[in-house]
Amino acid sequence: QVLDFYQAKSEQPAPLLFFVHGGGWMTGDKANPDFLAKCLESGISVVSINYRFIPDAAEDKTVPPVKTCLDDAARALQFVRAKAGEWRIDKDRIGGCGGSAGGFTALWLAFHRDMADPASADPVARESTRLRCALAFVPQTTLDPQQLLAWIPNIQYGNHAFALPGMKEFLDKREVLMPWIQEFSPYALASSDDPPV
Repeated sequence: QVLDFYQAKSEQPAPLLFFVHGGGWMTGDKANPDFLAKCLESGISVVSINYRFIPDAAEDKTVPPVKTCLDDAARALQFVRAKAGEWRIDKDRIGGCGGSAGGFTALWLAFHRDMADPASADPVARESTRLRCALAFVPQTTLDPQQLLAWIPNIQYGNHAFALPGMKEFLDKREVLMPWIQEFSPYALASSDDPPV
C-alpha cells in the first residue's frame, strides 16, 4: 500500500494529521485529504493513506473482510511513527481524521487498545497505534446490525464488512459475528481513557 506525506515547515518535530479516506471501505483514494492546506499553514504535517478494500480482502479470504481495511490503517500509523525521526514528526501528537468509513477507521484507532508489540522483531510493529485525538465527520460508529436498525430503521449498511449479501443475513448471523462486531465497532470500544474526539 502507498501513503502520501505532506511535510509542514517547522523547526521542531511537527504534529501530524493522519487522514483516512471514506468510501465504505469499497472505493476512494488518498488524494486530496481534507484540511491539507490549513494543516500545512498551521505547522501540522499530514499523511493520507490508501488501504485494501473489502473486495480485496474477500478475494484473499480474510475473515471478516473489514479486518483487512482496519489492520492496514493501523499498520500505516505504525509505519508513520517509525519514520518520525526522518520525517520530523512528533509521534506523541498524531491525530486521526476521516469521513464516513474513514471516520469510522479513525475512531476505531482512537478507541482500540494499543496494538503495538514491544517484543516484535519488526521495528514497525513495535510502534503504537494510539492517537492523541480524532476528528470524524459523518462516520459510522457501529457494525452491530441490531443497533444500526434501532438508530436508522431503513439502513442497509454494514453487511458488506462481513461479506454478507444483505441486512437479513446480517441480522441472522449477528450472534455468531458478535465477537467481531465488538472488536471492530468504535461504539463498543469507547472508554474513559480514550483521546478527545
